[in-house]
Parts: sequence; structure tokens; C-alpha cells
Amino acid sequence: MNIQSNLTSIQHSLLKRMAICLVILLLGLTIVNFGKLHLFTPLTFTLYVLPFMLFFSAMYTCYRMALTKGRLWFLWWLLLILFVGITYRCVKYYYYDLVPLFFKGFTTAWKPEHKTELLSRINGGRLFFVAIVAADYFAWAHFYTHALSKKVQAQLHSMSDVQLLSGHFMRRLYNIVRMQRKSVQSESLDFFQYVTDKIAKPTVLVPLKEEWHYLMLLVSYSTDRSFIVEGDELLDQAMWNRSVPTLSLMTWIENAIAYSPFDPVEPIVIRWTKVQHGMRLHIKNCIASADLQHGTGKGLQLVNRLYEQMNNQFIELEYALDDQKYFVIKLTFKS
Repeated sequence: MNIQSNLTSIQHSLLKRMAICLVILLLGLTIVNFGKLHLFTPLTFTLYVLPFMLFFSAMYTCYRMALTKGRLWFLWWLLLILFVGITYRCVKYYYYDLVPLFFKGFTTAWKPEHKTELLSRINGGRLFFVAIVAADYFAWAHFYTHALSKKVQAQLHSMSDVQLLSGHFMRRLYNIVRMQRKSVQSESLDFFQYVTDKIAKPTVLVPLKEEWHYLMLLVSYSTDRSFIVEGDELLDQAMWNRSVPTLSLMTWIENAIAYSPFDPVEPIVIRWTKVQHGMRLHIKNCIASADLQHGTGKGLQLVNRLYEQMNNQFIELEYALDDQKYFVIKLTFKS
């Protein structure tokens, strides 16, 4: 497994990211207590750091799960707040009641004046948690984004014109990714990585569901255009499993973005409709008057050839100009 694969694996793995954070936490606790290490045995030091590690793991899991924005994301934030709230009671019980039952002399008997020192240690642990999480969120995201961006740029430079659906297509995608906020760059660079991997194999067919997923990501990143997306709820599982040439739908949308005007009242329309013998995808965009005579992009030439090879797949592709103002694509999937 190469370095890039390892980085991607870490990026998408809760357990691996948490393990790295726990190692950093353990190193931090060791450094902070370096002058007292001679007072610990391996067992007592393990007992000392255990609550730090457990609470960090619980809070980190809640924090990461909350960021996924799943259906119950708010419950993870509530759990995180709960863990913060019960820290003092749990730690006090652990150090002064539970552990002394089995290890005499681990801590002295509880006295009221111990509360200030214990709270200070707990707050220090919370601040350390915040520092590690901040590093995980910002520093790691920057490092991963930079590493992936370098690989993407290298791939872009190494690819021949024959391999590219369109040089403009690739460069526009990269510019879209580059303009994203750091908080979404990792995801958008993964999208770009997917695109470059597929371009290396331009004849590969993929399920319609996969192509549609990445098409919707491209739409979400293209904030300089307005879109209308309708009718995808009409597609059943059999339709989602139909094959299409990889990147073909995205090439059409990139073409629509490139040749449509900056006009919010002229959105790019992506619409599914039922027809007599199946389902049809319409893609319609207004063409800027300056581009009307310049064609519709080199990427369409490759897309056409790819669909020509699918005559036995019961798919029909048609291009049309509507009122010399709109470019229309009709992709029909016959039953």
C-alpha cells in the first residue's frame, strides 16, 4: 500500500485517526509528568493515564460522529456535553474510591482541598483535548489536502491529451476544488481524485447511481451557476444499476457550466422524465451568445464515441439546439 493510500485510509477511518490522537495524548501526559515518572511503575502509570484515554476516546468519538451530520448528529453533541459534565465526578470516583480499593496508597484519602487540584488537572485535560482536536481538524486537513493536491497536480501534468476528456474539463474541476473552504477541500479533492482515476480508464462503464452521486457533488461545488434538478426520485433500483460511460454525465454538466451565461434566471436544468419505453434524462442550458458558434466542447466528442459503443445497451443519445439559444441533451434508457 502506497503513502497516498495510507493517507486516504487514515482520512476516512475514525479508529485510525483516534489512535493517532491517543498516541499524541499519551506522549503529552508522559512529558507533563516527566519529572515524576520515577514514582510510577508501569502498572500505576497505566492506571493514572487510563481515565484520560477513556474520556478522550469517548469525547473524540462523539465529536467525529457529530461532524458526519447523520440523522442523530445532535445526540452525539449532547453526549459530548454529557461527558464533559460528568468528568469531575467520574474522575474523583476513579482516583479516590475505585483504584484505592485494589491498590493501597495509589492516592491519599480525599480532602476538600483536593478539589481545586483535581479540577485543575481535569481542565488541563480538557484543554489538551481541544488542542488535539483542533490539530486533527485543521492541521491534519491541511496536510492531507496538500498531499492529495500534490498528487493530483502530478497526475494532471503527466496525463496525455489523449487520456483527458477535456483539458478545460480537468482544469475547471481543479479550480473548483481549489476554491473550496478548507473544511470541504478534503472531500472535494477525493472527488477530483475519483475523476482523475476514471480518466485514466475512459472506456470503463459504471452504475448510473455512482455517476449520479459524483455528478451531484460537481453541481454542489459549482456555486457560480444555478441548477434545477428534478425527477431522480422516479428512478427505481433497476434504473440506478444501468451502466453509463464514466464521467459522461459530468462532462455534459461541465460543458453546460462552461458555455452558459452568468445569469441566475437561466439555470442549468437536469430533469428525469418517464417516456413511453423507459426513462429519459434531459440536460438543458442557455448558451451565451458569444459561444453560440464555438461548438459545445471537445469533451462531447469522446462522450459520443463512448455511447456509440453502447448500442446494445438500449440507450439513445440525442443533442439539439432549441431556438438557437438552448443546448439540450436527451439520454433515453429503454426498458
